[in-house]
Amino acid sequence: MISYARLRPGRGFVPGHAAAYYAQRCVTHPTVRRCIASVLAAGIRSRHATLATRGEPDLQDALRGLERDGITTLSDLFSASELADVIAFFMHQPLAAPGGGHVARAAIPAGATQAAYDLATVVACPWLMAAINRADILRLASAFLGCKPTLCSLGVRWSFPSPKSPAATQAFHRDPDDWRFLKLFVYLTDVDGESGPHIYVAGSHNTRGAWRAKTYAQEQLEARFGKQNMRTILGARGTTFVADTSGIHAGIPPQRAPRLILQAQYSILPNFALRYRPVHDPGHHRLDSYVNRLVLGSTGSCVRRFW
Repeated sequence: MISYARLRPGRGFVPGHAAAYYAQRCVTHPTVRRCIASVLAAGIRSRHATLATRGEPDLQDALRGLERDGITTLSDLFSASELADVIAFFMHQPLAAPGGGHVARAAIPAGATQAAYDLATVVACPWLMAAINRADILRLASAFLGCKPTLCSLGVRWSFPSPKSPAATQAFHRDPDDWRFLKLFVYLTDVDGESGPHIYVAGSHNTRGAWRAKTYAQEQLEARFGKQNMRTILGARGTTFVADTSGIHAGIPPQRAPRLILQAQYSILPNFALRYRPVHDPGHHRLDSYVNRLVLGSTGSCVRRFW
């Protein structure tokens, strides 16, 4: 979990970062956004060589699915033994508490809708950083973005059955994080229709959004896009998929069982709405320093140089 930055004047406010974030939010036409993304990607390529694709059929199939629908499933990110290690690790780790500190999962207040692990915990998980830096995953992100990707967000989060109103991410919405970005998801628990499936509105990534954040009613989306385009992702733990979450999507509130999910996001630029404090972990020194610069770095450092 990476904390949010201050986007209005006050302590910790960085005017340039706020301006960069709101500039891309104000451009809502998808064609214009992609043109600007292409220019930015070209600038990145001039400094950092893109990751060459090798004509893999699976990569081309994934790209076609992303361009057409905005979402596509992939083969499992983790092997069965790796997945068992990842899940066992998180089952024994404390969660980030509101206002700082940590709390055991068993001590999460009754009625809570969500809880996440802090970034240092996620980075320390066995197999995880290597998996989200796997060559085929980075090649897919590079081909989608048009340049070497930046790992701009990383988190592992629980969603719990709760009588409370859903969290904002559990309603249908668009992510406004960068000019172009791709999010990787892995279910770490079994997910059926009653345990918080991800639902994506296929084709919505090619439609115009709003510059203000807003939520959408499912009935409204079904009427506009058709029920057949409401793609519900169900699957056993380990199920892996990628999505352009500038399209409309939701993590539906669980009704029966809690859901644990890994999310990693790759972008052209950093998400300037986040406050980056890279985690020092010598065990990951072999990972690409450019791709991982916002997540891995010197102890307590705060990234200022993004390019």
